[in-house]
Amino acid sequence: MHSLRRSTGRASVVSSPDRPALRERFRMLVILVLCCLQLGACAVGQEDTTFGEISRIETLVETLQDPDFDARAESAAKEHVNINIESGLPPASSVEVYMGQQQAHGGPRSQRELQQFKIQDQAVDTLLTNRHEPLHRFQEESAHSRAISRTLLQDSFGEADALLKFKAEIKNYTDNALDGWTTGNRSAYCSWTRVICDDELHVISLNFSRLKMNGTLGPSLSKLEYLVDLDLSHNFLLSELPVEWGRLQRLQTLNVHDNFLFGGVPAEYGNMSSLRVLYIGAQDELFNGFIPEELGLLSELEVLALGAVFNFDAKQEYYSYRSNKMRGPIPKSIANCTKLWYLDFFGNSHLTGPIPREYSQLVNLEYLSFEQNNFTGSIPSELGNLTKIKYLHLGTNALEGEFPVELASLSELEFLNVSTNFLTGSFLTVESTSWSRLEKLFIDRNNFRGAFPRAVTAMTALTIFYMFDNEFTGGLPENLGQLANLQVFDFRRNQLDGKLPDSLNNCTQLQRLEAASNNLTGTLEPLRNLLLLNSLFAANNMLTGTLDPLRNLSLLFFLDVQNNMLTGTLEPLRNLSLLESLCAVNNRLTGTLDPLRNLLLLDFLFAANNNLTGTLNPLRNLSLLEYLSVGYNRFTGTLDPLRNLSLLEFLFAANNNLTGTLDPLRNLSLLAYLIAANNNLNGTLEPLTNLSLLGSLYAGNNKFTGTLDPLRNLSLIYLIEAAKNNLTGTLEPLRNLSQLAYLNAANNRLTGTLEPLRNLSKLAYLLATNNNLNGTLEPLRDLSMLSNGIMYLLLNDNNFRGHIPAELGKLSNLKLLFLHNNGLSGPIPSSLADLESINEINLGNNSLTGGIPPELGRLQYMEYLILHSNNLTGTIPASLANCSSLKNIRLSKNKLTGTVTQIDFLQLRSLESFSVNGNQLGGEFPVSVYNCTELKLLDLSSNEFSEELPDHYEYSQPVLRELRVLKLSSNKFGGSVPAWIWKLPELQVLDLSHNSFTGVWPTNLSGLEGFTRLEASPDDVGGVNSVIDDFVPVRAEVDGGKLLEQISIEAKGARLELEYVLETLFSIDLSYNQLSGRIPYALGDLRGLTYLKLTHNNFSGEIPQVFEDLLRLQSLDLSANYLTGKIPAVLSRPSLSYLNLSYNFLEGEIPTANAFSTRYDISSFKPGNDQLCGAPLETTCAAQDSNASGSSATLGAPSFELLDGTFWRAFEIGIPIGFVIVIGVVIGTRRIMPCTRHWLLDTQDSARHFNKGTYGVFNEPT
Repeated sequence: MHSLRRSTGRASVVSSPDRPALRERFRMLVILVLCCLQLGACAVGQEDTTFGEISRIETLVETLQDPDFDARAESAAKEHVNINIESGLPPASSVEVYMGQQQAHGGPRSQRELQQFKIQDQAVDTLLTNRHEPLHRFQEESAHSRAISRTLLQDSFGEADALLKFKAEIKNYTDNALDGWTTGNRSAYCSWTRVICDDELHVISLNFSRLKMNGTLGPSLSKLEYLVDLDLSHNFLLSELPVEWGRLQRLQTLNVHDNFLFGGVPAEYGNMSSLRVLYIGAQDELFNGFIPEELGLLSELEVLALGAVFNFDAKQEYYSYRSNKMRGPIPKSIANCTKLWYLDFFGNSHLTGPIPREYSQLVNLEYLSFEQNNFTGSIPSELGNLTKIKYLHLGTNALEGEFPVELASLSELEFLNVSTNFLTGSFLTVESTSWSRLEKLFIDRNNFRGAFPRAVTAMTALTIFYMFDNEFTGGLPENLGQLANLQVFDFRRNQLDGKLPDSLNNCTQLQRLEAASNNLTGTLEPLRNLLLLNSLFAANNMLTGTLDPLRNLSLLFFLDVQNNMLTGTLEPLRNLSLLESLCAVNNRLTGTLDPLRNLLLLDFLFAANNNLTGTLNPLRNLSLLEYLSVGYNRFTGTLDPLRNLSLLEFLFAANNNLTGTLDPLRNLSLLAYLIAANNNLNGTLEPLTNLSLLGSLYAGNNKFTGTLDPLRNLSLIYLIEAAKNNLTGTLEPLRNLSQLAYLNAANNRLTGTLEPLRNLSKLAYLLATNNNLNGTLEPLRDLSMLSNGIMYLLLNDNNFRGHIPAELGKLSNLKLLFLHNNGLSGPIPSSLADLESINEINLGNNSLTGGIPPELGRLQYMEYLILHSNNLTGTIPASLANCSSLKNIRLSKNKLTGTVTQIDFLQLRSLESFSVNGNQLGGEFPVSVYNCTELKLLDLSSNEFSEELPDHYEYSQPVLRELRVLKLSSNKFGGSVPAWIWKLPELQVLDLSHNSFTGVWPTNLSGLEGFTRLEASPDDVGGVNSVIDDFVPVRAEVDGGKLLEQISIEAKGARLELEYVLETLFSIDLSYNQLSGRIPYALGDLRGLTYLKLTHNNFSGEIPQVFEDLLRLQSLDLSANYLTGKIPAVLSRPSLSYLNLSYNFLEGEIPTANAFSTRYDISSFKPGNDQLCGAPLETTCAAQDSNASGSSATLGAPSFELLDGTFWRAFEIGIPIGFVIVIGVVIGTRRIMPCTRHWLLDTQDSARHFNKGTYGVFNEPT
């Protein structure tokens, strides 16, 4: 008895005592079968083929009869027997037979998947199948022969072993796909799932797609030398491509798309001489090798896909999130693969070099993609030879130059993408193209310029056109409406102007229009008929008119018209029931929100910065709202309409007139951003207690009371802005808010210490100015250790005491350090020199002692050094000149000594303000300050500077042209006023008072160009004025014509403390000097003059009529001079609010026009001026005429006596003799005169940085 054992995976015959008889009977049976086959073959003319089959099977039968068959079968199983196949053998098996097998074994049942290369989806399968017929006819013609072969061809079991070895390399798979692959049924390997064999038991097709396989790829499959199709796509294989596969010379399709392969394409794959499809896309970043030149040997290659996704029809909008990262240049040799119709390098990112011009030889190309790489150079004009090309992708590279006009002749083109490059010039320089079939055109994100490419208007098949992010200018063409099939048109971020063309109404298929960020004008009227429009982006233009043209666009779900000049109401939107997103920020819209009441799908509403009014009540039922921005309008009422908007995540309602409490927000559990600053909200923060997702809170400038305790458990909060309220309590509730990065609690009534902030390691912004915080800065020691990311540390205007911690020097990212207006003492730590990122240090108005650390000269980025109003001693370090970025140095009101000439101002080219007033500095005027070309303020007042001012105008003219404030008062300067001072073109405030200047006022003042400007009315300088005793620190900078400097000037009989210097404020103070001569007529040219003070000089002559031209003059003090004559009637102008003419020799009647005689009291004219008469004096002019006696004026006397003529004549003779004596007395006592004052000039506090409060121009005496 004989039996056939398959348990070992190979056929072996087990003999019994009657084996010879059995073999003989079997041989006769086979001969009988073959005879039947012969007769059938003769009937159909297939004799040769069948006799070939007979011959081969007879040989096998003889082999089976061989007594040594078992031993040789063992050996044959280890070596693959090469059986030749005729050259006309088809490349795949019968589809019908394969379907039957797959259904029997539970395999895939997709007809298209079984037919072809198993690439990505059904559409691609069909495409490739049609291109590579015939593939499956062999099994139908010889199914009966396969049954015989399975039994007899023991020499093919080597292929089964190769498959089993492949299975051993795979760790996991799905659908039990390979479970039947066992050694026990090794002889049936051609029936295994996912395996297709030909009639001679050779594996010709393997399809392992989408089995979620993982594992590695070994050389095992290289033994399947008859393999035609191999599909391993969409798995998780982590491996290199086996080099040995290069021996598969019959392989026509290799698809390993979408795995995690690494390395690159082996050069040996150039030996796959039959390869027609090579698809190795979407492997991720480790597949990063070079593309081998040897691929150019694949003369049969039709598809080479090395990109992210097979996208022949270009309909896939979203590419695979993974792609290869192959690098280096692409081989020119690929140009030899002239059968290529699909060539894709998409998404590798690191392919470089120019695009080979040789690729123009690939004349069969229909799809060509170089997209998302780093190709350089120009687009080869030779690509114009690719006459069959339909899809051309060149986007997202570094290509430059102009777009080649040769490509305009590609008549088959349906898709063109050149976006995201550096292409320049006009996009199309021809009037027309051959692109009549072009459907999609992408030229966005380049540097194209010039007019709109008019050739585009003839591309009537166009459905999508992207041209955004270029430099196109001019208007849109009037015939744009010819693009009747256009569905998406995006031209945002260009420089196009003019109106939307009326013909746009003909583009009735338009669904998406993006016109944002141009210079478009006109209205939205050309959109009225675009009934399919669902998305409109027209932001950042200059569009006018109303929203009425959108009234009937019922499919609109996204509307963005922000930053235009649209007017009218929201009424046209009332019936746009599909609207989901509305952004109309920064327009001029009016009316209420009522038209939005029924837009129930609305989830995004941004209408901030308009003139909308009413309440928020229309939003009550918009339950899908997630983002709401209605700030900077004029809404009133409460937040109650928002109570049930449970999906709300973002609320911006700042800068309205909202009232009430935060209670309506209590249950909005998804709320993450709350911006309600600058309203009239009140109550406490308690409703926020359970908003666990709240991350950002802006509640500043309201009327909130209570403590910060409701914020205690908001563990996600990272920003708290609660400045300018009435909050009390301590900072204790913030102790455990570990995510807190920004805290602004300025301008409240908080108390306690900084201790609760000690461990907030993420804190980057700490603003707690203007509270009642106390204690020391010691907690900052730990904070500086934990959070070296702190950028702003603003603790000014509190009650802190003690020393400044040296550990603050470890805050390497600190930009602003504000500790002014506290009670800090001790020295300035030299460790502050380690603040390498610091922009401003303000330690003013404390009780700091010691010197200014010379080490501060290392701070290269410091712009503001504010140390005023302390007890600092010593000299000013010359090393400060090394801080080349310094703009403002404020050292006033200290006890500094020495000079300033040691500072090399030549290095401080950015300096805008230098103030050292109120110290004990001496020496000469620092001539090197002339090099500070940006200098706007120079204040050396109230020191002991002496000598004459250098008269080097020829040197200073180019460098002090920006100077707006010059204060040299209360020093010991003498000599004449140098000519360069009268030629400073931007000068607004000149204070030379309380010195010993002599000489006359020059007659030519034309150099003071700033004083001659009349740019605003005199009222611009006005405001509510009051005397203030304390200064407000302001730092020097220019904002809209204002010099943001706090200075003091003597005017209107008092000291005026100005918080900033308007461009319309002009003041000259020459008082308390020894200037003489007449008041120059050139003074009339200074038409912008606001304040003029010349008191206590030796000016003589009459008051000139030039005051008639000084239309802005508000304060005039000419007292204590030698002026004579009558008071000019021009001084009766109503704008002149302060006048002092006392201690002169004026005479005649006081003018009465404009109530002049009643606007001023007697102190404006007396003492002195005894020859004046009329109101408000008691002396009438009639009585004055009857009295022949003279009048006199005595400088400095408390009152005047009427003296007879003889005595007066004697007094005049004695003047020359006593003048010298008087001068000596004046000089000797000048420093202690009651009039002497120190003018203050200091920096502004931290509020300047963060608040836009009302800054009064000046404060007038009450």
